[in-house]
Amino acid sequence: MDLSHPLFTLDPFAADARAEAKRLLEAGPVVPVDVVGVPVWAVTRHAVAQQIFEDPSFSMNSSNFGALQRGEVPAGWPLMKIITAQYMGTADGTEHRRLRNLVSPAFTARRVEALRPQIQRIVDDLLERLAAAPAHEATDLKEAFAVPLPMGVICELFGVPDEQHAPLHSLCQALFDSTEQPTEVTATEEALYRFMAELAASKAADPGDDLTSVLVEQHTSGSITHDELVGTLILVLTAGHHTTINFFTNSLLALMTHPEQLARVRAGEVSWHSVTESVLAWDSPVNQGAFRYPARDIELGGVLIRAGEPIMMSYVSLGHDPAQHGPLATSFDVARDTRHLSFGHGPHFCVGAPLARLEAHIALPAFFDRFDAELAVPRDEVEPFHSLALNGVRAVPAIIRPRQEAVAGG
Repeated sequence: MDLSHPLFTLDPFAADARAEAKRLLEAGPVVPVDVVGVPVWAVTRHAVAQQIFEDPSFSMNSSNFGALQRGEVPAGWPLMKIITAQYMGTADGTEHRRLRNLVSPAFTARRVEALRPQIQRIVDDLLERLAAAPAHEATDLKEAFAVPLPMGVICELFGVPDEQHAPLHSLCQALFDSTEQPTEVTATEEALYRFMAELAASKAADPGDDLTSVLVEQHTSGSITHDELVGTLILVLTAGHHTTINFFTNSLLALMTHPEQLARVRAGEVSWHSVTESVLAWDSPVNQGAFRYPARDIELGGVLIRAGEPIMMSYVSLGHDPAQHGPLATSFDVARDTRHLSFGHGPHFCVGAPLARLEAHIALPAFFDRFDAELAVPRDEVEPFHSLALNGVRAVPAIIRPRQEAVAGG
């Protein structure tokens, strides 16, 4: 098995991420695949992925991507901008620590916990709006609940004006949408860069008590370049909020389509912490990503990987790995083994994970304490969000009703 002979081509539209994850798992721990015309190793086993995450000899910087440096990757490859941009997600070692330390103080446990009242206010407001919606009509819980909460929180942290939330979300959607044409993707990337550059310029002219102003100050002092400033904003404000949206929609879908599991939670048999971690493991908000490039030839999962060959994590496969999650790994169980890699691991562990978890721990129990909900269409008719990188859905059409217990309780 070698990279010159991919076993199959990944579906760039991710029409059925779980079926593809099953196929990858059956093919082996490390599988050569074609990713929009470029051969890449896909990692499907939890233990192998963890080994890579912990080994600093696996670089995230595309300067170590052998085929790219040899000119063998087409300039129009859809993932080119993502893997070559300058931000902490493509930096190694001291450079990575330098960039990460600019934003990590805003996501410490203490700082995140201080956001609880703000998150609770947003959740309460969204629930009131849901309660006021016409009865017996389908409501899109993605647009009405899963999008505005993480958007509202992250945009306030970074000082994005309210009127810019919707345009930013539209750009984020388009950035990861595999149905977009190459010219549209390029236009989106350019528009997103302008959006962040203009946000930074506005904070330079009128600083506020927000993280963008802090980053602008670091740029002014010479600690980071302009591209690093904009790249960091793009990473946190796009990938960060979009994965949290998927985390919420996947959680809502899992619980609505597994009422017996929801009943266990409502009965107090299982904690909401266990629920959210189970969803992250079983239905990761990320599909494929986290490219790495080994500095030397190395054997992974019984396969020889050459120095500079690209490796990516197949997150849905990792969450369905029976060696980690047992023979029922593909079944949703709120009390399953919740150790997962959906937030990454090691030095590049998701900086926003504490915030995403807190939002979920507040929002999900509040929603299911107040409402009974069921899908308005069969589960297989819920349209996936067509993305190679992300694992989510276009919408969550649901019929919601006030819970009798909640009504009786006042």
